[in-house]
Amino acid sequence: MFDVDVPAPLTLVERLLALAGLYTEHNDRIDLLFAGTAAPAPDAYVSSARRLEREALACVKAVRQQRLPPVEPVPSAVVRLKQTAYLTSGATRYLTSAQQSLPANETGAARLDRRRGFGQHVRQARELTALAPATVVESTTHLAYRLPAKAHARTTVPGMERAQRRSLLMVARGHVAVTGHYEADSHDRSDSVDTDMLRRLDAQGLVTCDAASAPPFYSSGLPRDRVRLTSLGLSVLSTVIAAPLPASPPAARPVPAPATAPSARARR
Repeated sequence: MFDVDVPAPLTLVERLLALAGLYTEHNDRIDLLFAGTAAPAPDAYVSSARRLEREALACVKAVRQQRLPPVEPVPSAVVRLKQTAYLTSGATRYLTSAQQSLPANETGAARLDRRRGFGQHVRQARELTALAPATVVESTTHLAYRLPAKAHARTTVPGMERAQRRSLLMVARGHVAVTGHYEADSHDRSDSVDTDMLRRLDAQGLVTCDAASAPPFYSSGLPRDRVRLTSLGLSVLSTVIAAPLPASPPAARPVPAPATAPSARARR
C-alpha cells in the first residue's frame, strides 16, 4: 500500500569496512573504561564481542563464496580475517569472566586495576582485539583487487584524489581521533590526517565526528571525538579502495627569479 525506502544491503567490501568500524567502536568503549570516564558495562562488552565474532565469521564465509583464485595475497588475507574472528572469540571468553567477577557495588566510573579481577580480564580481552580494525582494513584492501565488481559499491564523489583515499583508509583503520570537532591542539591531532583534510572529507559527507567516544590523549585528559566513516564514506571507499587514482596535485612552488646577466666590463 505504501512505498517504503528499504536501505540497500551492504556490498561485501562495504561490509568488511563496516566491520573494522565496529571493532574500533568496541575497543574505544573499553579504553574509556580504563581511562575512568565510563562506568563498567560488562553485559554490553560481551554482547559487542559476540556480535563482532559472528560478523567476522560471516564475512569470511562471504569471501569464500566468491571462489577467489588461491594466489597471494588472497589466502593470507582470508587467514587474517579468520584469526581476527578466533581472537574475538577469546576476547568474548575473557569478557564473560569479567562479567562474572565484577563486584556488585561497582557501578560508577573509576580507574580499574588492570592486574587483577575484572580489570585484568577486560585488559586481556582488549589486547586480543587491539589490531582488529587495521587487520580487517588491510585484508579488505588485498581482497578488493580480486573481488568481482558486484562486491564493490558504485558510489563516487567528484575530484577524489589519492590523498583523500589514504585519509579515508586511516579513518577506517580507527587511527583518527580529534578534540573540539577538528580543532585539536597539535599534541592531540592525529599524526595521519591533518585537520584541513578532515574538514574537507566532512564537508563531502564522507566522515563524521562521534563526540567523546574515543579515549583521551593523556591519562588525565578528556575523551576525544572519534572520526568515523559515514554510510556514504563506506560506499565511496569501497569504490576506490582497489582503483588507481591520480596523485594529489603538487603544492605550488615559487618560481625563482631569472639570473641577472653579468654586466660587461668597461673597456680600459
